[in-house]
Amino acid sequence: MPSGPVNVAYDFELFEEKKVQTRPVLSVVSNPKYKKRDQMSVVRMISSVLVVVAVICVMLYSRSQLTELTAQISDQKANYQALVSENTRLRAELESKVSLRGVEDRAKELGMAKMQAYQVEYVNMEQSDEITLSGVEQEPSAAEKLELYIRSFLEYIRIR
Repeated sequence: MPSGPVNVAYDFELFEEKKVQTRPVLSVVSNPKYKKRDQMSVVRMISSVLVVVAVICVMLYSRSQLTELTAQISDQKANYQALVSENTRLRAELESKVSLRGVEDRAKELGMAKMQAYQVEYVNMEQSDEITLSGVEQEPSAAEKLELYIRSFLEYIRIR
């Protein structure tokens, strides 16, 4: 280097050989604390995947159960509708068999006829019909006799 004035217009240091700086060699130092953390992150990831898979399996299972129950419900509704229609049919059949016209037709088939007034016979049981209460005999009162007479007369008129 010159001992005189320095010329700033020219920087000769740019043309000098530069010393290559050697980078220090990096070496991996294993620290057990970080190794455990890395292992825990792997365990967390695996457990997260397992949880997601389990949730998906549970959802698929519940969907299949829902589909199966829906099919059973629709089958039971169809069965119910068939039973309701069968009930309606049976009620109509019962009404036709029990109706008065049906009974009259069946009676005619069996050779039966309506009862005529001359076929009615009245039996008076006032004399022979007795009620005994605790050993004491009681004669019907005049009002009871009159009531029996009126009832038998009304019955006689009603049949004719």
